[in-house]
Amino acid sequence: MNNKFFPSNFLFIMIMIVGTLLSLSSSHWLTMWMGLELNLMGFLPLMNIKGKTMEAEASMKYYIIQSMSSSVLIMSSVIMYTFNLSWYSMFSNNVISIMIILSLTLKLGGAPLHFWLPSITKQMSWIILFLVLTWQKFAPMFMLSLMNSNMIIIIMISITSTIMGSIMALNQTNIQLIMTYSSISHLGWMLSMISMNSSLTMIYFINYIMISIPLMMSFNSSLGNQMFMLTQKTKMNKMIIISLILSLGGLPPLLGFMSKLIILILLIEMKMMIMTLMLFMGTLISLYFYLNMSLMMMVSSYTMFENLNSNKLFNPIISFNMMSSFIIYPLIILLIK
Repeated sequence: MNNKFFPSNFLFIMIMIVGTLLSLSSSHWLTMWMGLELNLMGFLPLMNIKGKTMEAEASMKYYIIQSMSSSVLIMSSVIMYTFNLSWYSMFSNNVISIMIILSLTLKLGGAPLHFWLPSITKQMSWIILFLVLTWQKFAPMFMLSLMNSNMIIIIMISITSTIMGSIMALNQTNIQLIMTYSSISHLGWMLSMISMNSSLTMIYFINYIMISIPLMMSFNSSLGNQMFMLTQKTKMNKMIIISLILSLGGLPPLLGFMSKLIILILLIEMKMMIMTLMLFMGTLISLYFYLNMSLMMMVSSYTMFENLNSNKLFNPIISFNMMSSFIIYPLIILLIK
């Protein structure tokens, strides 16, 4: 961050956090919408920290998309109030609930309304990209979990996000774009459970954040954002980065696999075989480009074991990622029984 304007940056961060917490702590659609707007007003200045032209362009695109989805959300909420005389989650009208679901999907960047997300993320710094892909999704996902009708729409969005996110990342050379499409794919997994078991969605989301923090911080300290730069000699611990990339892809026995396993088991128990198959297919496609990234890092194998010092701050998270099969698997067995 730009230290010269640190007090104002701190103020914007606090506004962003308070906006999200206002949405999360409310059961009233009007105050949820107010929280989303407060969060947007705090986050926009953070996107322009370095004052570059590309950042200004990205922040304008982000503002237009978020304002458009917020306006659809508040109009739908007002129409819902005229039908039900209640600001709470009573969706008696299918059209209104579909409008609210689509407006929240646009906010989240879920397919097929994901078109805006890749065009702005490739112009961001890694820290702001991390916030867009994680923190900014908390409130809209919480609001989606309150939906009690039109489950088929959410399921279709979930399947589309998983497959589209995986396919679109295949031929990308920009690591930021790969992480963005990967986030869209993971969003599909989260949305698959959001109406049936929102606590599992939260577990998946927390695991995704735990993998993303050390991974994105490592990319932030590396040479650049292009795939070929992964083969160059850097101060990164290559083995740890490879384990985090494969965990994000869902390779057993890492943490990312355990998150997917819990959701797969519950979907199979609910006899949702087609959805399980589609999600699994999307993961197999995404695993291809994760393995490709790992191979790029293994090309410079003579430097892999030279520097085994990693950031001590992330050591507990990385250890949990590696040992998750022994920690989380007993919990899965308890959940099933």
